[in-house]
Amino acid sequence: MHPHTHRTAILIILPLMAGLLSCAKEENDPPANPPTPVAPAATTLRVEHYIDDAPLLYDTVLYVTEAGHAYSVSRLEYYISGIRLMTEDCCDEDPVVPGPFYINALNNTAFDLGALPPGNYTGAELLLGLAPDMNITGALPNTLENVNMAWPTPMGGGYHFMKFEGHFLNAGTPTGYAMHLGRNENLPTCLAVGAFQLDNTARTLVLRFNLNEVFRAPHTYDLSTGSYSMGSMMLMSLLRDNCIDAFTIALQP
Repeated sequence: MHPHTHRTAILIILPLMAGLLSCAKEENDPPANPPTPVAPAATTLRVEHYIDDAPLLYDTVLYVTEAGHAYSVSRLEYYISGIRLMTEDCCDEDPVVPGPFYINALNNTAFDLGALPPGNYTGAELLLGLAPDMNITGALPNTLENVNMAWPTPMGGGYHFMKFEGHFLNAGTPTGYAMHLGRNENLPTCLAVGAFQLDNTARTLVLRFNLNEVFRAPHTYDLSTGSYSMGSMMLMSLLRDNCIDAFTIALQP
């Protein structure tokens, strides 16, 4: 090969090799600033207690049942569990938070539901109480709250779903009432209506319990003939039915 030709070939090959090495380096080098993955934010559930449009006040005869009895509230404790957030498609993939969550209306109550899928939701379905596999004596941790919510073993065992107590005026006379709900047959599956959107940012859902619904529909509950429900499957079945639509849900403004 002529020396000039040899020198020309070398001059051509060197830039090609440099280009190949440069490409290989670019392909192997990681990006200078890799994107930081964004973790989905947790959703909080805050529980509120109302009598129709008024926030619950304890030990004050301010409220009136559908049957016309003025009443007060001195105790409200209950469980919620099996919270299913319903998507617009309402499919088997709807997120479910099993719980259970113990609630005492005397306290400001909020729970961490964890990271929930973004999307449009139409409301929530939840149990006011405990699913049968949890409603077994000793199934819950041995806390003071759970012990106090125990349902007597001679009456079937398990736990109270709800204790709702206070006083009402019975022909003008203050009289105690105790709406106790328990036993698997009387477990309400409640539908909390309210559309909302989750978008991977930290949000707070507000679950509101309207206590007047416990006495309202589909049965007009008469405290003068049913002031103590525990032990009466008939009275507890009325309370079960009335509680089904006692909740609403919405995003905190």
